Amino acid sequence: MNGMIFIFSLAFVVALADAAVTDIRQFRIHNRVPLLLIASFAAAFAVGFDSGAWLGHLGAGGALFAVGAVLFVLGVWGGGDAKMLPAVALWTGFDGLSRFLMVMALVGGGLAVVALLARRVPLGPEGPVRAWGQRLAESGHVPYGVAIAAGGLDWWIMEMLPRVMG
Repeated sequence: MNGMIFIFSLAFVVALADAAVTDIRQFRIHNRVPLLLIASFAAAFAVGFDSGAWLGHLGAGGALFAVGAVLFVLGVWGGGDAKMLPAVALWTGFDGLSRFLMVMALVGGGLAVVALLARRVPLGPEGPVRAWGQRLAESGHVPYGVAIAAGGLDWWIMEMLPRVMG
């Protein structure tokens, strides 16, 4: 049973990596990310992952769906961020939610500082880093999918990995 849950949790990690990379490169999170997160959670749940706490997992996902929807409507977040957040929260449930949100906020704050610096500081010599910094500065976006992915990966390392390995 733990082997199957581990395999489904690896899909969680792959989805987070996909989101972080595409958000850095394109300032976009593709719909495949929340779909994979939800599908892998459902599959892990079906084979016994935290089956006694299903209501907490659904509640965490629902609560963060509401938060993401409000942030999207206010223009603070893009649609990809608003969909990815509750999909990750399905996995963490309420038990892992506070740590996930804390790490996400810390990394997101760091990303915001990088975005502000890119808008104010000369970006250095020509090259891919400068080109990305210019796109970041001109777009006004912060690739917050990276922060969501960092929080999710931290949760996976600290909470999920010991569960399936032990």
